[in-house]
Amino acid sequence: MKAMFCLLLMGLLLCCGNEAKAQTCTAAPSNMVFGSVSPISGAAVQGTATITVTCNWTIISLQPNAQVCLNLAAPSPRQLSNGSNTMQYDLYRDSARTQPWGSTTNGTTPISLSIAKPLIGTTASQSVTYYGLIAANQPTVPSVGNSDTVYSQNFTSAQTVLAYQYYLLIAPACTSIAASGGSFPFTATATVVNNCNISASNLNFGTAGVLKTGLSASSNLSVKCTNNDAYRISLNGGGSTNVAARVMQRQGGGGSVNYQLYTDLAHTQVWGDGSGSTTRVTATGTGNTQAITVYGSVPAQTTPMPGNYSDTITATIEF
Repeated sequence: MKAMFCLLLMGLLLCCGNEAKAQTCTAAPSNMVFGSVSPISGAAVQGTATITVTCNWTIISLQPNAQVCLNLAAPSPRQLSNGSNTMQYDLYRDSARTQPWGSTTNGTTPISLSIAKPLIGTTASQSVTYYGLIAANQPTVPSVGNSDTVYSQNFTSAQTVLAYQYYLLIAPACTSIAASGGSFPFTATATVVNNCNISASNLNFGTAGVLKTGLSASSNLSVKCTNNDAYRISLNGGGSTNVAARVMQRQGGGGSVNYQLYTDLAHTQVWGDGSGSTTRVTATGTGNTQAITVYGSVPAQTTPMPGNYSDTITATIEF
């Protein structure tokens, strides 16, 4: 009888030891990577990332479910930054991006999920998606050093609080789960790219009977470049392929008119591609549309036969 009592006691100790083993949950996030963002487009940019939550149970457990709350305590709306430069965005719990991801400590709503103990084994994992949105209409967000520029926000251990509680039937509310189960730090990033858009209005010298005196006219190039991005605009030689001697040809053939394009009202700087004595226009983007004036001149010359005369110039922007 004494030997049998010892065996039963050992079995009881082993059983109690397994039941006392801690039940825990952990969270492993992926970073929110928005990729390339062109502020001058004015478009919102979306992103998604995931958090994998893993919970463990003892072999025998009277609480086969775990309620997990992922708290993000950083204030909303949020900002990606590079030095003192910022870009507004936020993180959300839903794909429609209408429910900001928050924290019970701020009186806002965390991401929550319930995980059930598997029928076989003691560990279960579940992935939850969180959603990002960079706000539209932020044209003046700058790049730095004329290069693509990374903006980021780091969410630290103090800002990411994992809370969980095991339960039998009814899941507890996140507001009632006081104990912290650790943290899940991650980073949100976006790359602001140097980008430019350019368009042109036609330059029209009007109608002339004879070309005994010169004609002048002007038009505009519309340029929109990333804020703080330096750019340079060249004009080619048109049909003549010679930036120093541009020519308008009569539609249908049979005549030509010499003309020239300049960067200045005084017509002292020929606007070309930098070859010879020609110059190019340089400036720095603001994120908003900039008007660049093209000055044109038709010098006095022998008047060719009547008709419509034109040339096609290509403006090239480098940034």
